[in-house]
Amino acid sequence: MARTLLAVLLLASTHAYAATDDDRPTRIPPPLSTELELGYQSLGGNSDSQTLNTRLGGVYVKNQYRHSGELRFLLAEKDGEEDKRRGQVELQSDKKINERTYILGNINYVDDRYGPYFTDFTFATGLGYQLVRRETFQMEVEAGPGYRHQEPNLDEIDDDDIIPPETVDELILRGNAKMTWKPSKTVELGVRLTGIAGNSNSTMEAEFNLTTAISDFVAIKITNNQKLNSWVPDGLKKRDSAMTVNLLFKM
Repeated sequence: MARTLLAVLLLASTHAYAATDDDRPTRIPPPLSTELELGYQSLGGNSDSQTLNTRLGGVYVKNQYRHSGELRFLLAEKDGEEDKRRGQVELQSDKKINERTYILGNINYVDDRYGPYFTDFTFATGLGYQLVRRETFQMEVEAGPGYRHQEPNLDEIDDDDIIPPETVDELILRGNAKMTWKPSKTVELGVRLTGIAGNSNSTMEAEFNLTTAISDFVAIKITNNQKLNSWVPDGLKKRDSAMTVNLLFKM
């Protein structure tokens, strides 16, 4: 009887608070959620270097709108001076047009002085569809046209860099798929696949995440990133990979 009553109350409530079985109020999650990742490595002795990687993400959901943003930054110092760095900003806004379908606008900007690119800007629009919307498993896909503007760092570019030696302005097609699975309260698995097709180069990027909660606000996150390029100079591999282990703070 108590379980039936609790289920009815949870389904019927439309207020900011809902009663639980012990009569304590439980606040409905706010529309804004943010999280911060931080990873650091320091080497001394024969090698004096430090590496810092951070990620700040946020999602705001209200009515039929969803806005998300992500900032990533990687800095490598050697002998007290900056050696390499990479910054990335991604912003996306979604608007639902029915129960599962939404239209989107996505902006992605990369300032890369760590790998082959100097600056890379893409803008894409399109449609998204929520394939699965369960409490422990969610999956959605997106596709649409876009535009790319890319400028190489001509002062540092070499023949073995995966970047055309000229400015690129071209139309692209963008596809994206995201999956989140929570097998338990403390473990979450995430997969994101992003494909961009263009005349200068086409890429497929896969990101795999494993998050293990330490508390309600702190977790350990392991990320493996794989990127495949359709074109590379002779002698280079088409696939690059990276792995990070960070502390994740939820706010």
